[in-house]
Amino acid sequence: MVDHIARILKDLSATQVFGVTGGSIMGLFDALALEDFEIYMFRHEQGAAHAADAYGRIARRPGIALATSGPGATNLVTGIANAYFDSAPMVAITGQVPTSVFGRDAFQETDIVGVTAPITKFAYQVKKPEEAGPAIRTAYRLAVEGRPGPTLVDLPRDVQLTKYEPRDEPEYLPIDFAKYQPPSPDPEAVRRAARLLLAASRPVILVGTGVYWSGATAEVIELAERLQAPIVTTLPGKNAVPADHPLVMGPAGMHGRAEADAALANADVILAVGTRFSDRTVGRFEPELREKKIIHIDIDPSEHGKNVPPAVSIIADAREALQAILREMPAVPQRDKRFIEWLLWIRRRYEDAMEKLAARMRKFAPWKVLKTLRQAVPRNTITVTGVGSHQMWSEIHWDVYVPGTWVTSAGLGTMGFCIPAALGAKIAARDRPVLCIDGDGSFQMTMNNLALVRDYDLPIIVTVFDNRALMLVKQWQIFLYDRRIVATEYSQWPDFTKIAEAYGIEAIRPASLEEIDTAVRRAIRNNEPLIVVVDIDNNEDIVLPWVKPGEWLTDAILPPGMEDVSLVFREEKLAAAPAAGR
Repeated sequence: MVDHIARILKDLSATQVFGVTGGSIMGLFDALALEDFEIYMFRHEQGAAHAADAYGRIARRPGIALATSGPGATNLVTGIANAYFDSAPMVAITGQVPTSVFGRDAFQETDIVGVTAPITKFAYQVKKPEEAGPAIRTAYRLAVEGRPGPTLVDLPRDVQLTKYEPRDEPEYLPIDFAKYQPPSPDPEAVRRAARLLLAASRPVILVGTGVYWSGATAEVIELAERLQAPIVTTLPGKNAVPADHPLVMGPAGMHGRAEADAALANADVILAVGTRFSDRTVGRFEPELREKKIIHIDIDPSEHGKNVPPAVSIIADAREALQAILREMPAVPQRDKRFIEWLLWIRRRYEDAMEKLAARMRKFAPWKVLKTLRQAVPRNTITVTGVGSHQMWSEIHWDVYVPGTWVTSAGLGTMGFCIPAALGAKIAARDRPVLCIDGDGSFQMTMNNLALVRDYDLPIIVTVFDNRALMLVKQWQIFLYDRRIVATEYSQWPDFTKIAEAYGIEAIRPASLEEIDTAVRRAIRNNEPLIVVVDIDNNEDIVLPWVKPGEWLTDAILPPGMEDVSLVFREEKLAAAPAAGR
């Protein structure tokens, strides 16, 4: 049976797999080895799942994660949930105890299908040999059908080891694949959307990760240029548009850019494309957001009206919908540019304030490190982040130039994501540099997977923002819990440069930005791994702007030096200062 599964995976070109073996899955591992699969043995199943997730995002086809029954399967759960929240295609294949002991509390028996049903597009337990092939093909197809996401197939050990020769085997299980395919854009909805956009005074385009999956970057840019509308993104939506386009304001939300928050907050019409309206992007939903006219384009019907009632709902592929809207507006009247000028003025004020703040800091300013790294690595470098304050600094200050080169844990916010995800991204794109931007807390959760760097020649660059704290949580404690610092600060252990040495990786603890630049350029030039440990002061590492939970975007706390800046648009108070780029 396992030989048959291996041949199916090979036919699907799914010959790179990530996992940890065990008693209930070793039969499949054995068959994959005989078929010359590339098997990447992670040090923990969660890492294998994150690698499969990132692989899927970069390769645009499902990554394959394998685990044994019981704890092996449950260790995948965090990674599966992460892929589900972020719409990343992956297939988890888990071993299971033999069918003869089902329901008897056998060693390592766990109902993994029941556990993962809410966080997968499809979860299926094979009980007969003739189901295995169709189940694998179905899981692989559904992972990319419509809105991408994770799927799971559970394989009992006795089924795996059964002698089986397929005869007239159906290709798929009896699944209605049509329901996963979006309809064509409704012509009347498209016309209403076009009319709203043309009549708007301050239209804004909100870009989510669905724009990346549909390949709609060019259409978003063209529509923004016709309307002279600012583009703001979600945190994962950074992956879909080039940051150096003059209309791209960057991510909005809790830790969004000031100009992006201002754009979204002051829009009269919002065209939201491929996004689910997360609270981390828009703050509170009521009353401010409900007072705006929302045009919502999304492939998933369940997202429409879930958080915000739209004025126009278009259930369709993002690219098809945008192309239809463009056809409805061949000519657009000249629009007042003062709104854009005001947003760019906010950008300049923010950058000036951060420059002055950096000059007063005793240790490295995180945003200066990020700008140094951005200059040191090629434009097409794949950048992965962990979760924490370093991720939020990256949200604000890391520029994505090439769509498809930004990978982060957005919906679930999974600490420990960076290292295994960077490895998965590198496996998907060995010809491109991969940079992991991590924090000391996130790094320590999965640093054991650094063993794969030398095992499989995966030369990633890791930057660790070392502030000896769970700084984003500590920031909440400072502002929301009267500075009661509880369980968010670390001791001096471990020495991360020694951790790197243990895994045979060069590490530096730089004394200057120039040293970072030199070391990173050398690592890329020599195709060698590198760990850069950057000392950050955990009393100064407050991520700003910050919209407190439950507050509106214009309530954002701005950095010192911006006390006179309001994120509320008032035409009579427009700054006369010329706008400046980032």
